[in-house]
Amino acid sequence: MAKLLVRLMGAFFLLVLSTAQAATPLLTDADIAQLSTWLGNGPIRLERLYKKRDGQTAADFHAAVDGNGRTFTVMEATNELGQMFKVGGYNPQSWDSSGKFHITTEDEKRTGFLFNLTSRQMHRQTPRTYALDTVGSFQTWNDAKTGPVFGAGHDLYVPWDLTHGGYSTMYSYIDPERSNFDSSLLDGRDYKSPNVTYGDMEVWRIFAVPEAETWMMLLSGLCVIAFMRRGRR
Repeated sequence: MAKLLVRLMGAFFLLVLSTAQAATPLLTDADIAQLSTWLGNGPIRLERLYKKRDGQTAADFHAAVDGNGRTFTVMEATNELGQMFKVGGYNPQSWDSSGKFHITTEDEKRTGFLFNLTSRQMHRQTPRTYALDTVGSFQTWNDAKTGPVFGAGHDLYVPWDLTHGGYSTMYSYIDPERSNFDSSLLDGRDYKSPNVTYGDMEVWRIFAVPEAETWMMLLSGLCVIAFMRRGRR
């Protein structure tokens, strides 16, 4: 029993360390904390599935991330003015190469969101309203010929070469009150033409981390069991 307690404590500290060590030059500890807050599911652990290398294409992206569950995609995006932003999106479903949208008809399934970590802004999928029934249903576009693509605008589009000719024109992730159609996730300006160049890009798989209280309750229960067994002996 003592060995089991030691193993459980070791597993707990490993989870804590894994969360802390997830930070990279692209995704900082502050970024991880912010993403966790936006996600709203408590502590998380991140595992990097993909890091873009020079010369890679959408084929490399899909080979690394397809079928791996919910993820954060984070990338450096530069507009034609030379302004760089750190942007990305949360995909609640696995990426795939089906050539189809992931459609989320009901509001409770519209849990995806886009984010701009430079401006600390987040845009959730547009909920259903009288005038905007299906607008927010287009969660992600999944195609072997493109990188990560969110929304039907496309709200955030990454091309085949994962670098040139990207764009952002908000449609499925708009604010219903502001009706900010066609604006860019990067700088809020109206979309004119593909003007985004992508630099570093990473995709992270998301795991829930049990709260400290949960671990303490489990350890307490095991201690009680160990004490009772010793008493019987």
